[in-house]
Amino acid sequence: MKSTTAQNTQGAQDVLKVLLLTTSFPLTRGSRSGIFIQKMINHLPENVQVTVLTPDSTEVGNHPSGNYAVIPFRYASKHWQQLAHGSGGIMAALSRNKLLFLLLPPFLWSNLLTCCYFARKVDVLHANWSINGAIAGVAGLLFGKPVMTTLRGSDVNLIEKSALMRRLVHFCLRFSDVIITVSPSLQEKLAEHCPQHSEKIRVICNGIDQDFFNVGKSKHAAEADKDDKKISLVGHAVSPAPVRFLYVGNLTTGKGVDVILKAAALLSPELPPEMSAQKWSFDIVGDGPKREALEGYCREQHLEANVSFHGSAPPEDIPLLMARADVFVFASFAEGRPNVVLEAMAIGLPVIAGAIPAVSDLIEHGQQGLLFPPGDVSTLAEHMLYLLNHPAERRKLGRGAGDYLASLGLSWSGSARVYASLYAEIVEKG
Repeated sequence: MKSTTAQNTQGAQDVLKVLLLTTSFPLTRGSRSGIFIQKMINHLPENVQVTVLTPDSTEVGNHPSGNYAVIPFRYASKHWQQLAHGSGGIMAALSRNKLLFLLLPPFLWSNLLTCCYFARKVDVLHANWSINGAIAGVAGLLFGKPVMTTLRGSDVNLIEKSALMRRLVHFCLRFSDVIITVSPSLQEKLAEHCPQHSEKIRVICNGIDQDFFNVGKSKHAAEADKDDKKISLVGHAVSPAPVRFLYVGNLTTGKGVDVILKAAALLSPELPPEMSAQKWSFDIVGDGPKREALEGYCREQHLEANVSFHGSAPPEDIPLLMARADVFVFASFAEGRPNVVLEAMAIGLPVIAGAIPAVSDLIEHGQQGLLFPPGDVSTLAEHMLYLLNHPAERRKLGRGAGDYLASLGLSWSGSARVYASLYAEIVEKG
């Protein structure tokens, strides 16, 4: 039976009303929580009307403006609404403060009740992550609404380790009309564990802001101009600028920032002491519960002259921060499809990254970057030292990364078009 809320007007597209459930979403300006979901929504066609259902937070401020409505559901007093939107999401929040486990029952109950209230008024439910997929599955069953669930990696990567997550993901697949993964490797892994639902699983890759490609072109033009100036200065002593390594992301367990800093600590002994601070620097952009420990490690290893912690940066500042860097380093142990790696490649940065499946989908060793076994400090340090001392190789890998990303044609408008098409498809089938 077709949904009765889709309005069919002559000469116009049907209006599709979507209730989008997510535990991460930017509730205040400058927030990076679930920014990729906001970007997809902002590029949906005008006939798709989205209401975002997301947990309330401790922050006070106006919601970012956009072509959508935001419903933040309350589940505790303002001060205690700490489960979602922080660095690393719900799992990281629970590991930081065990008292937050007490908030899980009201959190789930409030989410379900609010979802059921608004589900009656829409055509399709779109859940992000398995916990919302389970809630949308129940609401969809109660009110006869089709359900789409997007799994972004954190849930699928825990299937083998957690029986609870395994049951949750199986529940999602059973009660969702379609399951979206954000990379081919996630699709394969999910189909391997749930072969009976493999026909429901599709891939929609995240998009990339055009700003990254535009800034990348400017960066390469500036580098070419710099090379011309170097040629004109042959025979004169020129002090090279320090090579700038960069990490952007949460400072949480599993992101491997400790691995990065241990590798950085191995660089200085390979260089004359008077040259170390002049030869390289490392910018850490991001925040999270591990920041204090990571800063403490840098002090112990006397890395303060080389390593700088900048905290979180507004999303609009990331392209320029990347443009100032020479090498992007990423050591996460598990990801769905790391958008920050895509963005670095779009800028034209050579990437040194752990060879997890989501990264190996994007980078061929020696073509777009350098890969190392996840957690392997010594190999990471070798790669960093190699690129530090070989500027021509940095430029070659950076061009390879930029050219490859351009060939993929990834954009948020393209990603949003596929989502809109699937919304219409499952409503039609419903």
